Amino acid sequence: MVKIASKRAALALGLALAAADAAAWGSDGHAIIAEIAQRRLGPEARAQVQALLGAGHSLASEGNWADDVRPARPETFNWHFVDIPIADEAYDAAKHCAPTPKGDCIVAELERLRAQLRCGTTAARGEALRYAVHFVGDVHQPLHTVGDEQGGNRVNVNVELHGPRCLRCTPKRTHENIHGVWDTILIANTAWNWGAYVSRLEGGWLASDEARGAGAGTPRDWVVETHGLAREIWALTPADHLVNEDYYTKVLPALDRQLGRAGVRLAKFLDDAFLSSECRAPDA
Repeated sequence: MVKIASKRAALALGLALAAADAAAWGSDGHAIIAEIAQRRLGPEARAQVQALLGAGHSLASEGNWADDVRPARPETFNWHFVDIPIADEAYDAAKHCAPTPKGDCIVAELERLRAQLRCGTTAARGEALRYAVHFVGDVHQPLHTVGDEQGGNRVNVNVELHGPRCLRCTPKRTHENIHGVWDTILIANTAWNWGAYVSRLEGGWLASDEARGAGAGTPRDWVVETHGLAREIWALTPADHLVNEDYYTKVLPALDRQLGRAGVRLAKFLDDAFLSSECRAPDA
């Protein structure tokens, strides 16, 4: 009986670690990005999305699909991130995107998806669309480009935030990790729901001059850019590991920018993919 209990405990620990490793933008983050993109799709991409997902279907409702199917598809595990050490400034496909039984990396998969969205069966193209919606989001979560400490999943922090949602509240301390803070906590402390966050961005960063040129670049470019931001964020981790209002104020502009960039780039990614006739993915 003791051995069985020990095995069960080990299994539970393994699942917990896998879940921690698997974390990405939470469902709100992916919904924000997908909604921003859907509002900016060109006519061809809009028609293709409707054909593949069904009339009236929103990209936001598919934002978390890739995480939902991940446990049943272990070969897709590494597609959600790219492990670049904080000490490295550049992305090197040979070092950071080597094939493994758990997949290669998000850069290579996004390049494959560009072709898969255009070519193949309707079912395969529908899956490619769902993966693209998720992975363009993931590549803009800064800690998804960091290999150190499992992308920050092993960097424990205490969180004391009230944010604009509840300025008069007394913050309650919770125990998190810095990756989870970026996945969900910062977003949840900024707006009541993902729709309100989209509205906030539409009247804020998305209306800026910077946003107008944000759709450019390739997945490789996005990873290098996001990793550069990740290096800055890594350095901002408080020495006392307390994530408070001071930290929130420092990083909120970067959070807004990354969510906005991801939405604008997802729209451009889908527009370009559905207008192309190329069925071979370029090298990552």
